[in-house]
Amino acid sequence: MEYEIADLMNVLNGINWSITARVLKKSNVLPYQKERGTGKYFTAILIDKTTEIRAKAFGDDCDRLFSQLQENNVYNIKNGQIQLADKKYNKSKNDYEIIFNETTIIIQKFGVTDIPSHPQLKTIENVFSMDQNTLIDTIGVIIEIEQSKEIKKNNSNDTYKLRNIILADCTRSVTVTLWDIDATNFNANEGDIMSIMGGKIINYKNVNKISVTGSSEIIINPYWNETFDLQIWYKEFEKKKLLNLSQVSIGSQELNMFEISQINRNKTINERILQQNKIDDDLISKRLLELNDEEHKIKRERTDLNFKKQRLSIERESIKSHLEN
Repeated sequence: MEYEIADLMNVLNGINWSITARVLKKSNVLPYQKERGTGKYFTAILIDKTTEIRAKAFGDDCDRLFSQLQENNVYNIKNGQIQLADKKYNKSKNDYEIIFNETTIIIQKFGVTDIPSHPQLKTIENVFSMDQNTLIDTIGVIIEIEQSKEIKKNNSNDTYKLRNIILADCTRSVTVTLWDIDATNFNANEGDIMSIMGGKIINYKNVNKISVTGSSEIIINPYWNETFDLQIWYKEFEKKKLLNLSQVSIGSQELNMFEISQINRNKTINERILQQNKIDDDLISKRLLELNDEEHKIKRERTDLNFKKQRLSIERESIKSHLEN
């Protein structure tokens, strides 16, 4: 029987059910170790029109099914065990998960266009009304990239690295924190579009931020409609002076566009805006000079024409007088 992912909780056993879903993300084959011995497994995040769910395969099923699933492809997946998700290890949005087993059958489907390529994305302004430790899927423009920092852990000589990134959309901006390897290996530029899947909401100094954890996923410049919309917005943002501090509400810590602390850090983008405005002013000044020269040229031509007109009038009167005599 065909189900949507949101209805899999109604499956009482692992037999005679199927879903049609897109593979949003697939892990590598990973090792694990338990008291009974070692093994291997992989995970995959599946998505359809209703929601997403994590699936796992172990041992022989891992070997059999790993190569059958490729990210972004759509599959009909039949059978497997449906069970409650262990939220200690499973950070997906679904309270249930799929365990692939020997009864699982996977068949690729082609020409399916009604299954989304990503979860529903929230605008950045939603970050500031969400509870701590909840997860968010969002997308924005990278406004600023800070250098990575090495921080000493409390009560220890050990250190960890972090890097803050300022992400913005047309609603607001937010600080995104990367840790350790993600902080060191981050490879993107200001102006790139960055999506975050499963970012964790944290609160630092009474301001909500996004923390990228081990279960989060970052995609730079994804081929999505939202990416193209943000690129258009960002071009307009660079051309206009949108950093308007006149609409500050101190009590709610809100700005018309961005928090004051973030605006103060956005020197690079301000310089770009000023540079673009200077270029525009120079072009306008140059055009005004050209128009002024053209106006003087027209005036000279008009004067010459008036002079010629007067000369012709004199010649006409002279000829007329000569004929009368």
